[in-house]
Amino acid sequence: MTVKNLFLGFDGADRAFIDAMIADGELPAFKRLRDTSAVHHIENDPAMGAAQFWNSASIGEGPGHHGHHFYMQFKPDTYDVVPNHDSSLPDITPFWNTLDAEGYAIAVVDWHRMMAKPLVNGVIADNWLGHDPLTPTIWFPQSLENDAARFFKGDAIGGGFGSAPRDTIEKLQEYMDCIFNRIAVKTQFCIEQMASQDWDLFISCFSDAHDVGHYFYHLEDENHELYDKKTAAQIKKPLSDCYRRIDKAVGELIDAAGPDARVFTYGGPGMELFVSANGAMEEMMRRIDVGVEAPLSAPEKAKKTYHALIPKKFRWALAPLARVVRRHVAKSDFASRRFFAVPHNDNSGAVRINVKGRERYGIINRGQEYDAVVREITEGVSSFVNPETGQPIVKRVVCVPYGFDGPNLDVLPDLFIEWDRSNTPRTPRKIVSEKFGEIDIAPESRTGDHSPTGFFWSTASSTTGEISRPKDITAPVVKAVRGGA
Repeated sequence: MTVKNLFLGFDGADRAFIDAMIADGELPAFKRLRDTSAVHHIENDPAMGAAQFWNSASIGEGPGHHGHHFYMQFKPDTYDVVPNHDSSLPDITPFWNTLDAEGYAIAVVDWHRMMAKPLVNGVIADNWLGHDPLTPTIWFPQSLENDAARFFKGDAIGGGFGSAPRDTIEKLQEYMDCIFNRIAVKTQFCIEQMASQDWDLFISCFSDAHDVGHYFYHLEDENHELYDKKTAAQIKKPLSDCYRRIDKAVGELIDAAGPDARVFTYGGPGMELFVSANGAMEEMMRRIDVGVEAPLSAPEKAKKTYHALIPKKFRWALAPLARVVRRHVAKSDFASRRFFAVPHNDNSGAVRINVKGRERYGIINRGQEYDAVVREITEGVSSFVNPETGQPIVKRVVCVPYGFDGPNLDVLPDLFIEWDRSNTPRTPRKIVSEKFGEIDIAPESRTGDHSPTGFFWSTASSTTGEISRPKDITAPVVKAVRGGA
């Protein structure tokens, strides 16, 4: 059996981290690939995170076409925020479905945050061993589940890092052991599937660098404020260890594909120090919208009451229910506001403007009134500084109608407030504005978050031209499958 094209995806993998380990004489399989590939540095679209990074790559178009910016989506008819699979996102067709319709044999294993569609000539495993899956695993065909069950049944970390308390070294190590087992299991499953038939394209994606990067970033750096010698002595360089395990998988997969297979390697967005003011977004928007002296918004009242009544050690168990309650409380508040914060990746805050004709109870007219509100928000958030450094907290404000193109811009938030992560050792404990006062920021459990960088390597000789954004990687893969060199 043959694999003509092998696509290896590494959600959350950091190109600088990989390059540094290769320079230190590690990661031989990644080095082998990098040295025999055309190497392209990918820059994510402005203020975006992982969901957009992978969705743009799946259709060859930017976020204004697919509408994905986070795993939660605002609904303008109800003012609710719901998981993507419960929302009305635009119907998109990934490139592998297009190839499948042309008769090519395709396999796709765990592409990050995709909306899975059945294949006629191939197989799909979605949300099997991926990062924080939102739905049960989807198998096309269903019999594929039986193949996977021979390697793996159940998943102790299937609900994500936050699904259970990780407050001891033993529990942290248990999480890491589960991550390493996932890598090994997925590798062997994919190798078996590769050998089951001839494949025009086999896609195998790993999210383990994403998981470990978010929660173990501080244990790689002795200068990190949360670095703990006792933990680091027992869980030694967890991110480095994760990359070593992934590298072993890479070597086994490219060997199984055979010497004639063209190999595409896509990774990112990378990881960097967690610095975010997203925890202050709701209160920032309230103060900019209605003033410092106005009563707290309904979601902020609910949040403060919850924190006052529920001890921190019990909040992890109630977190899913608390989020549902807060979203329900927020709906009526949002409907009467000019603008409000909506969830987004922690590198940026996101703002929805209550637009007439788009939102059910819209207030703001498009045109001059809309532009004036954009300026008001931009000036407001730009007035906040980190009191520890005296530096502004905002790197830039991205206005979606003027920063992106595509038919589905209205699905996205109106503004992204990208945080400045330079020259700061950590997320500020509070932010301060001369006009809007002081806002506390609660500490987060994550210590690493997505950077704007990624990478794309290709052994196909036809990979030429500028490849610098996630959407750019689609065309060379499709060309290779259709017979390009």
